[in-house]
Amino acid sequence: MFGAELTFVYTFLLGALGLALTILAGRVQRWHCYRALALFLFSLFVILSGPLIFAQFPAARYVYIAAIVPAWLLLFPCFYLYTRGLTSQLPWLFTRQSLWHFVPACISCVLSASLLRLSDSALFSIFFAEGDVELADDARLTVWFIITVMLFWPLQSLIYVVKTWRNLLTYRRQLHAVFASTKERELGWLGVVLTLMVFTWGWLALTLIQDLSAQPTFLREGGVATLTAVTIWLLLYWSLRQKPGFDKIYHLTEQPERSNVLSDKAAERSVLAKYQHSALSDEQAKRIAKKIHTAVVTEKLYLEPDLTLYKLAEYLKVSANYVSQTLNQTLGKSFFDYVNKARIDAAVELLRTGDKTVLDIAMAVGFNARSSFYKAFKTHTGMTPGEYKKHTRANT
Repeated sequence: MFGAELTFVYTFLLGALGLALTILAGRVQRWHCYRALALFLFSLFVILSGPLIFAQFPAARYVYIAAIVPAWLLLFPCFYLYTRGLTSQLPWLFTRQSLWHFVPACISCVLSASLLRLSDSALFSIFFAEGDVELADDARLTVWFIITVMLFWPLQSLIYVVKTWRNLLTYRRQLHAVFASTKERELGWLGVVLTLMVFTWGWLALTLIQDLSAQPTFLREGGVATLTAVTIWLLLYWSLRQKPGFDKIYHLTEQPERSNVLSDKAAERSVLAKYQHSALSDEQAKRIAKKIHTAVVTEKLYLEPDLTLYKLAEYLKVSANYVSQTLNQTLGKSFFDYVNKARIDAAVELLRTGDKTVLDIAMAVGFNARSSFYKAFKTHTGMTPGEYKKHTRANT
């Protein structure tokens, strides 16, 4: 009942993935993170082509089954490298360090190629557990290696899921150190997609482990297809629109000379931690703190929606590293929190004395989105703008 419908769904998704890969072909030269995304989407393409191959090209089924193991092993490493590229403070590049992420997939490719040299009768016996074909010792060893690699996949996936989550959390802190407005750079959608991916793979694993029914059911077949379709569409919608979060400051960050042995993480750490080694005295920090207050609060630099740490440093004629160190160690705030505190203080005055709408006030104090204003206002005052306005009027 569901066979034809599911084949149509997966074929439709294959078309969407193919179109996305075509679009990415023009972007991979500019940003390497799109290369990781292209590899991820190509792996999905291979995995999702199964229903179409079994229905329309049965002669290719052995090749598909052999290729699906490397494809699974590429998924989460490529997704992780894609997030690394989007969240790096430096233009991210493939390096020798990156190649280690592909070792399991390369090993499985060699094993799959060895397996495909067997006869059709032997492959049928292996893949479909039918027939009575005696395998040579080397073929039997290859099969066991492939099974071992397949069992390694859940562990590999878990490791990369954790690494991706940690990377996204670190990225959020880095954003707050550089930008006053982070709405289009927060990459919250990556967390949504990652959660859906994990849930989909978990559901798929349950359908393989548990025999829910002798006949296909929506829970077993349609449920996985629906989750897969939603995940892929959300991924394509957001990823094809998303630029690296720090692309606006690539030309401002001092980039250490890269080599093939220097990982992108090591290069980024050398930039992020540079101010920790600077000789900034307490007296200098106090003078810079006073300059920051004058520029941001008194001279109302907070009104600039796209204000960044580097723009502030240029305005002050002070090193960005010194400004960052002063904010964090002397004032005890991130750049994001300091600027938004100034904006909220200004918004509070407008709410007390004027009749402007909440949206007008948000725009007037430097926010470029109503949602960002609401979130920052509640963070700093414990109330929404509407609640604060009612509270103020009730006490006057």
